[in-house]
Amino acid sequence: MGLKDFKVEVSKENILHNYQYLKKLRKKEIIAVVKANAYGHGIENIVSLLSKNGCEYFAVARECEAEKILKLNLKNINILILETIEDLNFLNQNRNVQMVINNFKELLFLLDNKVLTEQLHLKLDFGFGRNGIVEEDFIKLKKLILENDLKFKGICTHVFAADYEDMLIVERKFNEILLEVGKDRFEIIHMQNSAGVISIEGVGCTHIRCGTILFGLQEIGYYDPNIKRAFRLIGKVLDVKDLNNLKYIGYEKKEKLKLDENKKIAKVRLGYGDGFSKRGEGIVSIINNKKFKIVHISMDSSFILVDESVKEGDNIEIFYDLEDSIKYLKVPHYEFLSCINDRIERELI
Repeated sequence: MGLKDFKVEVSKENILHNYQYLKKLRKKEIIAVVKANAYGHGIENIVSLLSKNGCEYFAVARECEAEKILKLNLKNINILILETIEDLNFLNQNRNVQMVINNFKELLFLLDNKVLTEQLHLKLDFGFGRNGIVEEDFIKLKKLILENDLKFKGICTHVFAADYEDMLIVERKFNEILLEVGKDRFEIIHMQNSAGVISIEGVGCTHIRCGTILFGLQEIGYYDPNIKRAFRLIGKVLDVKDLNNLKYIGYEKKEKLKLDENKKIAKVRLGYGDGFSKRGEGIVSIINNKKFKIVHISMDSSFILVDESVKEGDNIEIFYDLEDSIKYLKVPHYEFLSCINDRIERELI
């Protein structure tokens, strides 16, 4: 067997279904959030696919992610960087790159350095606590905008994923600010994240920001049955050994793992060196439509307790049941999927 036993298989059909469905649902253009390697789905493949199908806006967290998109040499796309850019020359050299302003001091700095406001999005923070211009600076912000007749590429905020009532409060306050300074000062207006796309209308907005939901990864409590999952982590069984003939499983003594006797151990070429955390020990995999527990994870390999039905070369899938994986790992799906690194190939099918 070759070196590429495992791969992340991504469904083009499901990605495009979600993209078209969400556009139609909210009657708005989409800013596709593709940070963290498109949440583990492969940033280059996803951006190329969506760009060919009409998506013109992509959001990332950092410059290094924007650089990956720029290297694709795609036409008619814009890249929005959600965090602060340290090298302002990056904006000057790439006019299709835009930046979110994350505090009032930063806004003043950018204006003093003659950064084009057509490359800037104001972000308002209504208590989310991550980034954005905070409410105590809103009076200064409104004064600055009105006295200098400033216009920006965009304005945005971020709604909370945990509380629907808070989402409505943010939506109301956001629109109050827009009315006070004038919506015509902003070409692009966006507030809904993936949970917000499902929950609220996004009154007054021109775009929706779709990250995890675009890939079929939905928040608990914010579920739409029309959204389709695109991600599969699949591979092959490298070999199978009789448990009775082994003293160690990887680096662990067999007795310490407390395994059943008269079983077999299957080895696969996937480990924490690939971003498959040791926290996954005990999680269930699927081989031949049967569930088998992963009992040990090393840097380059994992070991699975199997029965006589499993043979070398059989197909295996990890994270088959996302809800079960979330419960076991005690972290959201986008965390453990984003951790799978580039030693594992991403393939659009």
